[in-house]
Amino acid sequence: MVNTIVLAGNVVADPEIRNTASGKVVGTVRLAVNNPMNDTEVLYINVDAWDKQAEFVQKFVKKGNSLSTTGRLKQQEWTGKDGVKRTTYSVVADKINFIGGKKKEDASVTSAAPATEKVVTVPADDKEPFDDDIKF
Repeated sequence: MVNTIVLAGNVVADPEIRNTASGKVVGTVRLAVNNPMNDTEVLYINVDAWDKQAEFVQKFVKKGNSLSTTGRLKQQEWTGKDGVKRTTYSVVADKINFIGGKKKEDASVTSAAPATEKVVTVPADDKEPFDDDIKF
């Protein structure tokens, strides 16, 4: 059995960062993902990033960013106060990538050169996510 999901969408709210009881950092990003077959259908799904990726999310991800993610689908079930069984789905991220170029309003340095498309992969291990020559 394989549980792998790949999504690309826009961040609809600034990330929510929290710590577990054991001290691990979790960052949740809510993505709006369009259905390529139906422009009016939008899926809103939470993506959970852990540890180093959560720190990356906290520092760099903002509402309006375009991201892609690869991970696994997670299902949670519970019974509400009204006795009705509820189910939600989220993605536990293995990788989170920026997609597209820097927006003009996000630019902190004025440049005569047009923005180029960059894809930045956040590794799941303890390596630094960026080289010194990549600028945002």
